[in-house]
Amino acid sequence: MDLDHQMKLYAEAHLKQLKNLSGDIQAQLNASVEVQRALWEPMRRALEDQWAELARPVSAQLDVTTARILAPVAAQVAEFRDAIQRTLAPALEEFKQAFRQLPPRIRVALLTLGSHGWYFDLDMPMEALWRLEGALEEGDVAGVEASLGEYFESELERIEASISARFPNRSHLIGAAFSAHRRGEYALSIPLLLAQTDGICMEVVKHSLFRKRDKKPQTAEYVEQMAADSVMSAFLSPLAQTLPINESEKEKAPGSIALNRHEVLHGVSLDYGTTTNGLKAVSLINYVACILGKGAKGA
Repeated sequence: MDLDHQMKLYAEAHLKQLKNLSGDIQAQLNASVEVQRALWEPMRRALEDQWAELARPVSAQLDVTTARILAPVAAQVAEFRDAIQRTLAPALEEFKQAFRQLPPRIRVALLTLGSHGWYFDLDMPMEALWRLEGALEEGDVAGVEASLGEYFESELERIEASISARFPNRSHLIGAAFSAHRRGEYALSIPLLLAQTDGICMEVVKHSLFRKRDKKPQTAEYVEQMAADSVMSAFLSPLAQTLPINESEKEKAPGSIALNRHEVLHGVSLDYGTTTNGLKAVSLINYVACILGKGAKGA
């Protein structure tokens, strides 16, 4: 699933609210029909009266009768139009407000996940992102880790196939990393996944996720080019921030046990080879491959 489809799903979720208004509108239409039926009887009588008064000047009498008959109809139409506007206006305003708030909300949620070493899968519904963010804000780190661990473990085959299809020149290395993960050899899979993640960034945007410029990842330069597209920029935000995975030796908090590329590849960390860290590395390369995949030659 690409980003365009993800946004389409989000829009469809909000449009459900508008669709739910169809019942109200239909009810008002039915009411309008009943009013018109009620108006027909006096209209019929008025027309009969018109024929009885043909002795008068016809054109003048028709003008008077037509105005008398159509006045309540026009009033009913105006009332019906106003009722529809009153019904739809709040939902439309809420819909527009939701989209105005979407980019900052996405950015905060993705960075919250990234601060715990996890990266969003674009195949997940947006509701899952909000739910995971809320759980982390409430302190349920263990629950989120268990949920995301189970999710990414169940999606290994799809994710491996997706990355290999987008970057066929790397498929032999991607396959080796995922095979090592399945064998439980996380000390082998994690460094390879981290290296390929950076390789994908370099291949697509010519910048490194793990090297800094002005205290920001080099990939931040690419994200800044997307500033005009606020939603895309929000989805790319983890590539523009320093998070535990790409912290330098000086930036890493004392005592932190978070998965960190520098410590893994430079032999500082000796206990990184866990199932959870293996799945976090899978979530990272999957996120990078998906979010940058449109720019890949093999995508």
